[in-house]
Amino acid sequence: MSKKVVVLALHDKLESVYPPLNIAVGAASSGANVKLAFSRKGLNIINKEYIPSPSEGLEYLSHALTHFNAPSIYDLLEIAVESGVEFYVVDLDINNEDDFSYPVEQVPIKWVLNEAVSADLFVHF
Repeated sequence: MSKKVVVLALHDKLESVYPPLNIAVGAASSGANVKLAFSRKGLNIINKEYIPSPSEGLEYLSHALTHFNAPSIYDLLEIAVESGVEFYVVDLDINNEDDFSYPVEQVPIKWVLNEAVSADLFVHF
């Protein structure tokens, strides 16, 4: 039986995006069933027009990630999709004007709590 991992992405700043994506990709690559949920602020990560930017004072981070050949946010999202990670949007009405890079399912916050209780691992960033 495969493990279940639920990850909640709460923010869209560069330093906050890598942890949930890395955990989702790592868990999926080990065979886990991964559900990646996005809050209202975290949802920007999968918007087609999203440009990752660090918080004020952390501008060096973009250069450091490039210097260390870290995969981009876009690369990690693509790997997540290819690995079978499922994307969810929490408590936000999705309409036809939303321009997401990947398919997402809308769920209530109660869903996250129920999934977290039954998960082998639940993390949020």
